[in-house]
Amino acid sequence: MRIAIVGGSFDPIHNGHIQMANQSLQALQVDEVWFMPTSSTPLKDRELTLDQERLAMIDLVVQKDSRFKVCTLELERAGKSYTYDTLKKLIETYPEHEFYWIIGNDQLEQFDKWYHAEKLVKMAHFVCFDRNGKLADSKYDIMCMTMPSVPVSSSEIRMGNKLNYLPKEVLRYIYRNRLYVKDFVASRLTEKRYKHSLSVAKLCEEFALNNGYDMHIAYYIGLFHDIAKYMPKDEMIKWMNSICPENMEYPVAVWHGFVGAAVTKDIFLIDDPIVYNAIYHHVLGTSQDPYAMMVFCADKLDPLRGYDSSKLIEICNKDIKEGFELVVQQNREYLKRG
Repeated sequence: MRIAIVGGSFDPIHNGHIQMANQSLQALQVDEVWFMPTSSTPLKDRELTLDQERLAMIDLVVQKDSRFKVCTLELERAGKSYTYDTLKKLIETYPEHEFYWIIGNDQLEQFDKWYHAEKLVKMAHFVCFDRNGKLADSKYDIMCMTMPSVPVSSSEIRMGNKLNYLPKEVLRYIYRNRLYVKDFVASRLTEKRYKHSLSVAKLCEEFALNNGYDMHIAYYIGLFHDIAKYMPKDEMIKWMNSICPENMEYPVAVWHGFVGAAVTKDIFLIDDPIVYNAIYHHVLGTSQDPYAMMVFCADKLDPLRGYDSSKLIEICNKDIKEGFELVVQQNREYLKRG
């Protein structure tokens, strides 16, 4: 059989990888495409997400096409992974197969740094899919083919950008297993505000657990509640005009709740009316929904705020409605004094 190998960290796998696999099937007429996740590579220093998590996301994609397979050869080998060693092992294990090793523009540019580069091109067909129209010249025997651009990288996704380039089932897996999500938030907040968001998320979980609600939903409400806190005013005005122009009369300091709800839905693709409502109302405390009450209380009672909120936290853990009413009352008194 003719086998195309699409290697990479797949941290996470995205539509660009899938398009490369489909292009291999169509343009090269291969019988199968094997996704080969790496454990670590000589040219990358970043610590990767756990192997089992990356494999699980790849499996979600592979299940949709019988011609897609997963090859764990590089994961099974400890230490740095060299393509030369991998290809040598593949040829030894599957002498009946003809291999096509798929690379992208960035890999072509670095190909002269690959271990035994001159031997590699004699062991298998190397094919570069040009994704950006900036194909570099190479002295090696590498077939080059154009491919429609998919303008996304795994690193962008890990920072919470371009999540629409993820298969829906992979995005669900990411949120269900809380992969990358802290980085989604950290990249948009100050360190102090980020720590506050983590603390609020933890407290929301605690309130949900003790009041019989979904901890997972509560966690994400707490994590994203301040996501629009530092959005520039001119950008925030555009969001406000789009989602709730009638609320423009409120002080700008209040807007991040309204905008944060929309950003969480439209940018981070958490399309849950409970999450939307809770974040939308978290600044003013104007919703009686249990999750909205949880995040309002958790935000005000965050232990990182520096005052003893333990008694009110205890009340919220016993009865979130009672705790909410007390926190609202306390907040009103605080605002009057201020």
